[in-house]
Amino acid sequence: MGNHTSKASKTLFHDILSQFSEEERATLLKEFEEFTSDNDLHDERKHGKQHGIGVTDLSIKKQLPTVLGEYLKDGFTQYFQIQSASIENNLSAEKIEKLTLQSSPSLLITQLGFVSSIHNLTKTTPSDQSQAVFIVSRLFQGSLKAFIQELVRASLVYWFEGAYIPQTGQTKNRGKGGEKDIFLNSDNTGLVDYLILFPKLKHDEPEEDSLFNLIKEAEIEGHFNQGSFMDWYIKNTHFQHLFNILVTRIFLRRNLPQNFTNAIRTLRSANSIAPEILSTYKALPNFSRLLAPSDYYILNSHLPPDCRITTHKLLFSSTRDGDSWSTFINYILYQGSTLIVVKDKDGNIFGGFAYEDWELKPNWYGNEKNFLFSIRPKLRIFPSTGYNDHYQYLNYGTKTLPNGLGMGGQFDFCGLWINSDIINGNSMATPLSSTYSSPQLSKKQEFKVDEIEVWLVKLTDKDPDEIPKGPKCSALDKNPAELELLEMATNKKMYSKEVREPNLLIDEEE
Repeated sequence: MGNHTSKASKTLFHDILSQFSEEERATLLKEFEEFTSDNDLHDERKHGKQHGIGVTDLSIKKQLPTVLGEYLKDGFTQYFQIQSASIENNLSAEKIEKLTLQSSPSLLITQLGFVSSIHNLTKTTPSDQSQAVFIVSRLFQGSLKAFIQELVRASLVYWFEGAYIPQTGQTKNRGKGGEKDIFLNSDNTGLVDYLILFPKLKHDEPEEDSLFNLIKEAEIEGHFNQGSFMDWYIKNTHFQHLFNILVTRIFLRRNLPQNFTNAIRTLRSANSIAPEILSTYKALPNFSRLLAPSDYYILNSHLPPDCRITTHKLLFSSTRDGDSWSTFINYILYQGSTLIVVKDKDGNIFGGFAYEDWELKPNWYGNEKNFLFSIRPKLRIFPSTGYNDHYQYLNYGTKTLPNGLGMGGQFDFCGLWINSDIINGNSMATPLSSTYSSPQLSKKQEFKVDEIEVWLVKLTDKDPDEIPKGPKCSALDKNPAELELLEMATNKKMYSKEVREPNLLIDEEE
């Protein structure tokens, strides 16, 4: 009987292992061998090469990376224990449920149980995964929000790995843990709330009737309903994606491919790792003054795949480049696909993605790949509705048409509008923008611009010889600090800074 059980387990072990790639198999087996090297069991079990010999949860926790934190370490090892016990002892569903609620540190984790656990977490359907993730989440002891917070914090470390390219003379902020250390205190509140609500947001259901009600119910009853969690997980593709990034990087792919451009491009296209990010600001997570890493993850998730495999460059920053309108449009004209991020004087942060080049035109243009977004106070994405084609607008130097940058809606009622003085703007989406179904993005309908960043996420496809020359800026625009000093020294206002060469692209009488 014992031999029969051993043979059955061995067959099951090889069947499960065969569903991993050769590289993944090698990583899994090596990982379990490392767990056994620090095992506190008897010597004859210490080298645990057979799939039926187990290790303790403490031995595994010692080997897991510190970025996981104790919450997730406990969750994963508990699931490994339960899976090992259920396979080795052929437990019923009722007994497994009892183990879930009353796990014991004495339960050993077998090689078969470990490999089977990683298989269930990465190679099965979302429905099957949800049952495993529910045990990892330990919601009978903690809260859904705490689980998401820990998962986001750890997974973003691996998502952003290798994304930052320092400028000449800059160095990465490396501590003992390298780039991973700098994410531990990053603000992920917006993404956590977004993930909790995502199943509702995806189907345009009211946020008031959200999962928060289930969370309150769980707090009253003392545990989170497994069926409610599974339903939430199955519908939550973003959370599945982040969970898969974490499990894959820890247990199946410890390091990113080196010198394999196609492999890296594939990972970036699937949003499994961040694009390369080129910024003049500090190392991650302070690559942007307006965006946190968690914000960038969601924005990148909604970009077309061909915008994820490129280097993302901070094209314009009003803090760095000044707040001249001429300078602003000279930086963004005919560059390619861009993310425009605006912070108003009331602290709201919002913006839009334009897939097509910004061009000076007296009419609306763009395409359905565009979207608007809100970062603060709420992280939200507003894709195009198809209701009209008012995706983007940029005009300057005409008398009869609005001069400024707009996205969505119509003149005087745009989802996002920035005046050609780059000081004033408005978001007149009342109640929603027709083009993007976005609400008012700024705190007030008419707002004052505090800061703007523009990120180039894909270079233009246009031939440089076919790009017309845009409006020319004064030398004073490029040196706003020097201009201010000159005005102070002479006690005279430099009215000539308002004079510009005429815009030859657009007829003044249009």
